[in-house]
Amino acid sequence: MKLDAHTKAIAIGLLDKGYRNAANSFSTLTNEGISIKPTRIEILNNNWKALQNLKSDKELILLTTSIMGEMAGKSYLLFNKFESEEIHKACMPHKENEAARIMETEAILMELDNILSAAVITEFSNYLDIAIYGDVPRLSRTGQEDLKDLLANDLSNIESEECFIVADTEFISENNSKLRPQFIWKLTSDFLDRIGNVGSKQKDLV
Repeated sequence: MKLDAHTKAIAIGLLDKGYRNAANSFSTLTNEGISIKPTRIEILNNNWKALQNLKSDKELILLTTSIMGEMAGKSYLLFNKFESEEIHKACMPHKENEAARIMETEAILMELDNILSAAVITEFSNYLDIAIYGDVPRLSRTGQEDLKDLLANDLSNIESEECFIVADTEFISENNSKLRPQFIWKLTSDFLDRIGNVGSKQKDLV
């Protein structure tokens, strides 16, 4: 697996471009424009390091999406309670009925996960010229310790050479409110090799 500076820059560029495209789609769901950008990105070979800087909130919402097709993997998208409530507020009028509000929030978060995952997966697919797509996301509610156990179990049967991209992400609205969900991408061991091989052929990001 290659992790030279050029390969890393291409991988980060693909992620960033996917986020920018996702922001345009997500803005159609809200009452105002949204920009989405990564604030910190790490590319890791050691899967357990992906668990070291998870959100520490007592209540977290995890959306898990399997990547299907010519390159397997998963994405994990994390929101805390405040972030999920703010996203609901941006997309829907307030409801007094808490159960209805929770159902709406979960539906919105699943759609947002679809938008974000699809946008990034499309960039990977186009750049590498492979057919991959995201499956239907799964939503679960958990705390940090249970989340670590859940992810550790999910990661326990994988190859040690798998690639992880950990991205702290910032959503910025037109009124300057900021939300910071967290994204973890688990990709096959040859992902960076594929990126590097294309990069060596001087295929530029558009």
